[in-house]
Amino acid sequence: MIDTLREALNERLALDALDYEVPKATGRLRYMLGGLTAFLIGVLVVTGLYMAQYYDPTPRGAHDSVLYLISRAPLGDWIRSIHYFSAGGVVLTVTAHLAYVFWRRSYKKPREVTWWAGVAMAGLIFLLVVTGSALRYDQEGFEALAHFVAGGRLTGAFGVFFTEGFTPSTSLLSRIFSLHTSLFPLLLGLLIALHFWLIRQLGIHADYSETGIFRNHATRLAGFGFLLFAGLGVLAIVVPVGIGFPAVPGVEITKPFWPVLWVYGLENLLGAWGMILGPSIVFLFLGLVPLLDRGEDDTPGRHGWVGWVALALALAILGLWLYGVFGEAQQHIGM
Repeated sequence: MIDTLREALNERLALDALDYEVPKATGRLRYMLGGLTAFLIGVLVVTGLYMAQYYDPTPRGAHDSVLYLISRAPLGDWIRSIHYFSAGGVVLTVTAHLAYVFWRRSYKKPREVTWWAGVAMAGLIFLLVVTGSALRYDQEGFEALAHFVAGGRLTGAFGVFFTEGFTPSTSLLSRIFSLHTSLFPLLLGLLIALHFWLIRQLGIHADYSETGIFRNHATRLAGFGFLLFAGLGVLAIVVPVGIGFPAVPGVEITKPFWPVLWVYGLENLLGAWGMILGPSIVFLFLGLVPLLDRGEDDTPGRHGWVGWVALALALAILGLWLYGVFGEAQQHIGM
């Protein structure tokens, strides 16, 4: 019976297409970081769709709608907490994945576009994190929204979309909600498809002397993914995520979501320009890596001066993050 069902599914869903060779090393967790990132993105999409049914993306109703979600919607508090912890988890997995791919120098020819798609995905995840922080519209969310306005004014024509004067027909919060729930996820989905297609066509940058089949890798990855989801579910029960009080305009007293604290630390040093210059420098460097590391040798860890620059940036981010965590809250945008 089971064999008959398996054959029927294989015939109708073309599951045999998953039986292609991959390096045996892909069975190790470090080769699953990209897949776990995609899994967590899926969790974020599903939980986000549920929360969107209860959310009112207007300054007047946003905070109350989140309170309703937490207190009255079926499983709303649990699902929102899973969404929050998954957002933090995806930052960790995509950062670890980028770091390992960089160490392996898997951006070398002909995989430059694969690397660029991955860097673009990381950039979109960063934007999803900061836009999502604003949607709660408590004091922290209100200050995050004010930072969008300040950044838009600093960058002139490039940031006019993030200013309140862009259009009188909708609020900035509504436009941020639209970016967070439609445009950014759509772009992220297209980049994931491109990234996976290139990996399938160009192969994985690893030793093919010992191989397995992708179906086994996918099964193992799914197991890790569901274990991760179970852990997030327990965490969401034990440490539910709350929401702050309604915003008080004119003050800046909170710190942002922990993945953005390194930018906050840079703002403490440079003011509002820090939130623009910091991420711009990091993602510009990541985008230029395949062009800067042009040597024929692709030995892992042999980056030359490019590796030293990457290490300096990583240490700077860590130092700024610690400064953001332990430093006192400061005014950055003159609220």
